[in-house]
Amino acid sequence: MLRSPLLSTLILAASAAFFFDAVSAGPYAFITNQGADSVSVIDTATDRVVKTLKVGKKPAGVAVSRDGRRVLVTNPESRDVTVIDGERLEVLGAIPVGEGPVGLAVDAAGRRGYVADWYEHRVSVIDLERRKVIAKVAVGKSPAGMAVSRDGKRLYVANRDDDAVALVDTRTFKTLASGKVGVHPFGIALDEKRGRLYTANVISNDVSVLDAETLKPLATIKVGDRPYAITLAQGGSRVVVTNQYDDTVSVIDADTLKVIDTLAVGEYPEGIDTHPDDRRVYVVNWFSNSVSVLDMHDLKPLKTIPTGEGSRGFGNFIGP
Repeated sequence: MLRSPLLSTLILAASAAFFFDAVSAGPYAFITNQGADSVSVIDTATDRVVKTLKVGKKPAGVAVSRDGRRVLVTNPESRDVTVIDGERLEVLGAIPVGEGPVGLAVDAAGRRGYVADWYEHRVSVIDLERRKVIAKVAVGKSPAGMAVSRDGKRLYVANRDDDAVALVDTRTFKTLASGKVGVHPFGIALDEKRGRLYTANVISNDVSVLDAETLKPLATIKVGDRPYAITLAQGGSRVVVTNQYDDTVSVIDADTLKVIDTLAVGEYPEGIDTHPDDRRVYVVNWFSNSVSVLDMHDLKPLKTIPTGEGSRGFGNFIGP
């Protein structure tokens, strides 16, 4: 059977398009849209929304496993966690948790998820393979942001209404240490290279720097109005903090522990995460329904991406 030149050309073109899409796709950023009960999936190769997924009611927190296979989303109003296949971009189901799930974290192995319950003052531990809660750990009042060490043995929890951070042993679920920080800590970031933990303190308008082992205070850094979440970039040399009321992010030099720049973003920035290239930072703007992309090397804005209604993206929302 002879194949026409036109058919051969079409097959080659389709194959080339498929190859290009496969190479250029990802990593994905998963942005919770609280006003739309959805998640916008951004392909960071093109910085465009490529899919929108329906999830539970009033989604807020999000966490992507290190291998990108699983994405967890907290839904405070439906009191559950949505599980998403991070490769196929499909919702797999929902896991009932406590009264007010907000913050999220996933261990490096992708086996456990941790859900901070705002009202129960506990952290629910989820077995991701079985998709069920296997333990509930008492922590402080109104837990919010969390971080897990790379070896998966330590869980850090910001307890907002205690003005403190707790360090929990994930094998025994016992609290190993607690450290006082500023007023109402929310987002946190762990720098294991420098042995530090950073907390964004919403009411005192500052960032606390703690020793990651002992949770003893090392420094306090004044930032903008209502700091909410934190990420690290450029090998941890840049600490980037969203300021809700200022519509800005503060950029802190990790060596001097001083603010070196303040960059304008969208309205009411909340969630923030760093791209795997360690240069681009993505900022989720709640009131302007968008994501701002910033260059942390040149300290300049790159792009604004429209998302859904009430975008929050609290947590580590970018895949590997």
